This record gives sequence, C-alpha cells and structure tokens, in this order.
Amino acid sequence: MVEIDMGIPLEKVNEFSLKELLGMAIKAEIGAREFYKSMAANVEIETLRKKLEFLAGEEEKHEEFLRKLYAQSFPGEEIAFPKEHVGPELKPVAEKIKNVQDMLELIRWAMEAERIAKEFYSKLEEMTDDNAKKGLLRYLASMENTHYFILKTEYELLLDWEMYSQMMHVGP
Repeated sequence: MVEIDMGIPLEKVNEFSLKELLGMAIKAEIGAREFYKSMAANVEIETLRKKLEFLAGEEEKHEEFLRKLYAQSFPGEEIAFPKEHVGPELKPVAEKIKNVQDMLELIRWAMEAERIAKEFYSKLEEMTDDNAKKGLLRYLASMENTHYFILKTEYELLLDWEMYSQMMHVGP
C-alpha cells in the first residue's frame, strides 16, 4: 500500500552542510504533516484520527521552529530544499484505509520516520555550537521521540483489534 523511499542513511549526514540539513529537516516536517493529515482523513476510527490530527499539528510547529532556525542561521537566504532526505519519505495516503493491516503498515513506517527524525535532530544538535540552537534541536529530538511512542501505543492497540474497538466505545 505504501511507497517508501528510505533516503540517505544517518551515517552520511556529516557529508552535508548545516544549510542542506535544515532544508532536509523542513522538507521532512512538511511531508510528515501531509502524511498525518491524509491518514487522518482516511481512517474511520475517531480516536486514531484525533491523534493523527494532533501529530500533523505538531509537525507544522516543528516546521515553523526550523524555518526560524534557518532564518537565524542564514539571514536573508531563501530555504534550499535538497533532493536528498533522511529516513522514510512518507507520502500522503490517497485512499480510504480499508483494513487493520494497512493501518499497521502505515503506522510502522511513521514510527520508523519518527525514530530516525529523533536521531537526525540529535546529530544536528552535535553540529552546532550555539546553545539556543542546541536547545531547540534537543527539544525537537525529544518531541519526535514522543511521537514515536504515541504511534507505538496505537500500533500495539491495533494489533489487538478487539481491545481497540472496545476502547473506542469507552472513550479516550
């Protein structure tokens, strides 16, 4: 169901400039936001849809943070979006998700993207000397880790569909 391009491995991050890496990060946040929005629009489970909408909003905030960081780091320069990317490039979901297996696959890829994003931001943190920028990158890494565990919880619940469907009727 999902087409995934894994992009460059994390080990190659040091081969790129900070400017290129920030461009990749902004592009990844935009892609993740669009993925979560499209997935939310294509699931019928209200509790999962709300979590996906939340994640889409979080990715939008990350994009804003990164755009500010880019502007501070490279004043007056337009953002360059390299063709390369780190981690799975998540594409918007174009059709209704018809079964739990498709949902599980999508969530697995999203979890992998969040895990790699955490590592990516940690590597970017190591590449900067500015304490404020380090703090922002550490925050982003921490948030991506939180997203991973939100998705992992949904994934584990979906593995036991009967329990998940019962929870839908009990409430959040």
